[in-house]
Amino acid sequence: WEFQVGPSVGIEAGDHIWCARYLLERITE
Repeated sequence: WEFQVGPSVGIEAGDHIWCARYLLERITE
């Protein structure tokens, strides 16, 4: 499956990437 993050710039994009990684880690536990 694909995990997509909406368009964002600067620190917001970094926050989205961090949240995405966190969610992926939680899902794959």
